[in-house]
Amino acid sequence: MAAIGKIRQHYGILVIIIGLALLAFVLGDLMKSTNRRQQNDVAVVNGKKISYQDYANRADQALQNQKRMYGNLTNDQTFSIRQQTLDQMIREIIMKKEFKALGLAVSEEELTDQFYGEKPHQAVVQSFTGQDGKFDKEFMRDYINNFDNFDVETQNAWINFENAIAEDRMNTKYESLLKHGFYLPKKLADRYNENKNLKKTAEVYAVRYVSIPDSTVVVTEQDNKNYYETYKTKYPTDAMRGIDYVIFEVKPSAADRESAKNYVADVKDGLAQTTNVANYVAYNSDAPYDSTWVKASELPVELESAVAAHEVGYVFGPYENNEAFNVARIMGKEMRNDTLWAQVAVVSHEITASTATDQAVFAEVNKFVTENKTAEQFNAAVEAQGLNKRTYQSIRKNTNRIAGINNPREIVRWSFKDGVKIGDISNVFELENMYVVAVLTKIVPEGYAPYDDIIERYASTIKKVKKGEILVEKAKTFGTDYQKMIDALGGEKTTVENITMEGRGYGSFGVEEKIGGTTMGMKEGVYSAPIAGGNAMAIVKVTGTTPAGATDYDAIRREYVSRFNNAILNGSPYSAILDNAKVENNGILFF
Repeated sequence: MAAIGKIRQHYGILVIIIGLALLAFVLGDLMKSTNRRQQNDVAVVNGKKISYQDYANRADQALQNQKRMYGNLTNDQTFSIRQQTLDQMIREIIMKKEFKALGLAVSEEELTDQFYGEKPHQAVVQSFTGQDGKFDKEFMRDYINNFDNFDVETQNAWINFENAIAEDRMNTKYESLLKHGFYLPKKLADRYNENKNLKKTAEVYAVRYVSIPDSTVVVTEQDNKNYYETYKTKYPTDAMRGIDYVIFEVKPSAADRESAKNYVADVKDGLAQTTNVANYVAYNSDAPYDSTWVKASELPVELESAVAAHEVGYVFGPYENNEAFNVARIMGKEMRNDTLWAQVAVVSHEITASTATDQAVFAEVNKFVTENKTAEQFNAAVEAQGLNKRTYQSIRKNTNRIAGINNPREIVRWSFKDGVKIGDISNVFELENMYVVAVLTKIVPEGYAPYDDIIERYASTIKKVKKGEILVEKAKTFGTDYQKMIDALGGEKTTVENITMEGRGYGSFGVEEKIGGTTMGMKEGVYSAPIAGGNAMAIVKVTGTTPAGATDYDAIRREYVSRFNNAILNGSPYSAILDNAKVENNGILFF
């Protein structure tokens, strides 16, 4: 049965390779909230629904596979897998339609060839490779012939394995079809060659923006609005929410610490007297019995000293280590190459908050929420009580990390809940070892980044735009006396060489797309109008042109074929199709 282990292993690898992401998530709380009960569709893709039941079935299947391969999951891994599972189901619907439109399919004969053909699929070869490192086709044949004798779990694993190989084959055909669709017209190759290799030299009269003190430039509200309306399409954004929040941590009290210490003190005599140390530790300790020999220097400092000073059988403690109180019995000690080694049995009791402590913190939180119903009251109470108010202003529907909070999905769901408005105070969120109260401070719909965010983030850029406008107007007053202009405005005359359409740099001026583009479009001997660039205002005259030379069509084609293929491998085709699909993703309601 070694083969099924390999199949399961390589099935998981194959899943990652082809993006199926058939991994696990915990289903325990999927239907708790009212919203979840009302909404049974996890997503709707181009009119086709992904029901909760189908999603749950896929997730349950993925859970079994995940447990076999990797064991338990962290919160972050669990969330990531939940999201990947839904993303893959959406992808399957979208691509199935695409494959059908293109007439793509994987026949039974084609799938069989992936197992029995001259070049079997890599995952098949890996799953049925013998100890000699060679693919054992007969072993595979025997395995498949015995399919009916396997248990249901093993049969399901094999079916998933076959399906994954078929899906991989379909994706390979699709990618191959796209790659073979590449075509580069000669005229376009000539343009690429010219953009890259045609070079110009320019005489430049420029005034750098740094020559104008920021304090002398007044940016008006209209300037900000003009910038936002001109450039907002450069800053698309998902729907976002912002919150202020307070964390009330549930920490062990002094009484809780004393209780933990007393617990191990009470079992100390029993540890010294027992004749079955392993069972005694297993029954009384929060940590399992460990009989491993270790260097004494690797033990906690207090225990290391006790081992050095006492004989086998001595019980030391209580002592504190790793958020627990402990007592330890020396089970063995010996010198190895001048190094003291020891074997110790440890009864450990974690220092945790008691029910009474938890209730006391909850009472404090409940009082806070009851007495503070508005954002103003929330902020006043935070200041009056000296609480630590935190802020998170970029919550998205797929956010799974908020500073100080391990699993914030309940908070994320609340912030996006219909009817929740700016200034609303949340109920108490009961999370791991803490309670959280939040106030909604921002709502950003999907579209463009908010005006205030852009204006604040790009204030220095807007000031440069303003400087450019001011300098352009001043430059016009000097007519064609460009030397007088730069003398009066503190500018410079220089020569910039090797200017190309593809290159973004413009000599020592840095990135100057507008000035560079204008230069490349000019004839020799003609002065431009004043140009407001990114870092300077400039007037340019082309003084020389170096032709691009003959087009090496084959070289250019190889370059652009490589770019095209890389875009395919990086998922650009699917991203483009997804952007044009109608997808209603309700995943936030379910995980």
